[in-house]
Amino acid sequence: MNVDPLRLSAALGLGLETWLHGAVAPPGAVESAWDAWWIAIRSGGLVRPMLDGRSACPVCSGPVMAEVVRAVPEHPGLEWRCGCFMAWASAMRSPSSVLRRTWALPQRLTVALLKPDAPEAEIWAHLRRRFRIVHQAERTLTTADCNRLYPDAYGTDFVATTSAYLTSGPSQVLVLMGGDDAVVTGLDVKRAVRNELATDRMRNHLHMPDTPAEALADVALLAGTDTLQTLYDRWETPHDRHARTRLAAYRARLDPDRHPGRGPGVALPHR
Repeated sequence: MNVDPLRLSAALGLGLETWLHGAVAPPGAVESAWDAWWIAIRSGGLVRPMLDGRSACPVCSGPVMAEVVRAVPEHPGLEWRCGCFMAWASAMRSPSSVLRRTWALPQRLTVALLKPDAPEAEIWAHLRRRFRIVHQAERTLTTADCNRLYPDAYGTDFVATTSAYLTSGPSQVLVLMGGDDAVVTGLDVKRAVRNELATDRMRNHLHMPDTPAEALADVALLAGTDTLQTLYDRWETPHDRHARTRLAAYRARLDPDRHPGRGPGVALPHR
């Protein structure tokens, strides 16, 4: 199955930022029902792509697209006899795909989730060296939250183990303001924390998003859409040129023939 994580991120980002600017998000069209579902569930239903039915699977496309149009999209389950979900998830999680998801576009907002029983003082020290904390909350995640945060999982055992860990106690949600390369900086911090403090692959203490679009989606999920709107207006709207750069890159990724020469993004240095 052909999965382009950056194309999905572009559709998610274009839809979310259109919504943040007070307009109806363009739905767009995707080839896979699982692509549409990922965008819908990651955005909490704020972005709802259409399905290009030319290659739609007759087994799973109908039920999955029914989730896309629900008021609150949910996980339709992992086990499908057609095998589409596992093929999609494997492609989404492949090492080359993960590398392509590190898409550097100028954005100042990102978010950190300190997972249950994480060593808070040590992680705060890492974050404060690179970011200003502009919103803080504590919450205990639900299984539905986990399905939105990690919908592209490996399978039933992985989902069950991850959900049990993340729902086992309260987590800290920190919305962060950094430099223009805040999301890339967050990846450096996440890597450092996991290398220094994690006890195993699963209990890795810290989640930070891979792309600017997923950062906005995570703020909406973990801190609420009202908080996302308020912080976006405060910290991103004054830097309108950044939004224009992101939107141009998203449109170029989604429709390169109509938006030539924009390139895949803006390369930003690590700080």
